[in-house]
Amino acid sequence: MSLRIIPRLQASDASRLAPLMAAYSGALLASEPGAPDEAYAAKLIAEPMVGIAGAELDGALVGFALYYDLPEAISGRRAGQLDDLFVDAACRGKGVAQALIACLVDEGAARDWVHLRWMVPEANPAAALYDRIAERAPWRNYVIRIDRSVDW
Repeated sequence: MSLRIIPRLQASDASRLAPLMAAYSGALLASEPGAPDEAYAAKLIAEPMVGIAGAELDGALVGFALYYDLPEAISGRRAGQLDDLFVDAACRGKGVAQALIACLVDEGAARDWVHLRWMVPEANPAAALYDRIAERAPWRNYVIRIDRSVDW
């Protein structure tokens, strides 16, 4: 098994991202995945306010993490907001999600983020992973403190 993280997907990755987005939507909406929308995947990749990291296992795109670089009012600095994280069901338990989050932590260190934060539904199957690698925020978000000198 060869895991490779792509820090930022490119337009040429849209056809590989679209089926994952359809599966993710189906999983969250508890429905059958819709048809992959390659045009929307390309639009999302091109969005200047969005970053999308990808994960490949043996050359196949099997996961993605969509994130934002945002101003953070409390510290007067910037923070990362992980908005969507998805790993193909057949590839779970292989370190893909943890590697995607580690990629975002590295990105945050390079951008001088004060933290990376994310919210998840209460019944999230990845909650055990998040509890192991992050600390719970008081508003049921998760945070990885990149700059440990800032605390609230």
